[in-house]
Amino acid sequence: MHKLLYLIVILLSFSFYKTVAQVHISALEMNSGEIRSIYHQKIIFNEKYRSSLDAGSYLGIGNNVWTRWGIRGGLIRIVNSRTSVDVGFMYNHVTFDHKISQEFRPHQSVMVNYPTLANSAIQHRLRLEERFFIDDINEERTTRSRIRYRINNSGTLKSKPVAPKSFFYRLSAEWNFNIYNEIEGAFLLRGRYGIGYGYQFNSRYTADATYYFQHDAQQDNNHHNIIHIFQITLRHSIRLN
Repeated sequence: MHKLLYLIVILLSFSFYKTVAQVHISALEMNSGEIRSIYHQKIIFNEKYRSSLDAGSYLGIGNNVWTRWGIRGGLIRIVNSRTSVDVGFMYNHVTFDHKISQEFRPHQSVMVNYPTLANSAIQHRLRLEERFFIDDINEERTTRSRIRYRINNSGTLKSKPVAPKSFFYRLSAEWNFNIYNEIEGAFLLRGRYGIGYGYQFNSRYTADATYYFQHDAQQDNNHHNIIHIFQITLRHSIRLN
């Protein structure tokens, strides 16, 4: 019964969130937007190892006239109380004007939690991504690489960590850097800044909604494409030990 109630709440929240996002884009005459719905699952095997899996639907709105879905998985190794590393792989499937672009994206990351606060920790993530495209849209196959640095924090407004039946905030900033001709002449490829809120139902289920402001470099490196992203995520944790 509780699981059904959680599902109803998530679906109603997403419906409301999608409507607000569409009104927000049109009312403020924004050019490009994206609505994301993501399911994220974490499996904790033991104190040292855990896996991460997420599957998402990405809907372009405004001038973003495409649809996308993707799935990503990874294996995480806990090094110590502050540091962890991971390896993973993502598959992206994009449809634009009845043509398909596919991306195969392995990655390697290191995550450091510092400093540790009373109610949370500030996490730094440095990730290397290798990207392989099979692009029917432009009829070409390309290989690219980039470095992503992200800093994020989630916690409560009280001096205690996130716990079941409590609300929390999410803040993040991420920058992508060019290392292999992602865009010629551009070093900073992307900046993405997020603010959101969430609710932890119990030790296994969490849901959150986040708004991201994103700017992407263009080929001439003198202009940026602005994208407004609205994302809702259902998170599920499974502990095996």
